[in-house]
Amino acid sequence: MTKNELIAAIAESTGKTKADIGAILVSLAEVSTKALKDGGDITLGGIGKLSVAKRDARQARNPSTGATIEVPAKTVVKFKVAKDLADTVA
Repeated sequence: MTKNELIAAIAESTGKTKADIGAILVSLAEVSTKALKDGGDITLGGIGKLSVAKRDARQARNPSTGATIEVPAKTVVKFKVAKDLADTVA
């Protein structure tokens, strides 16, 4: 499902305009980004949880050449699917 399809589906089920739903999704992305940048978590009931995790530096191997490379440490966003959603989809 694309962003436009998601907006259309939500607009149809709520009776709101596509413009309103689009603005809400943009706002959700902005608020989520700020919360995650500040080190917080975001729980979306029935969907899952977004959180920030730090990955340590490590060595990896280039599969085509076999050369060892250094992968620097970085901060990543993790998503854990809610149990109810995972059970429903499975």
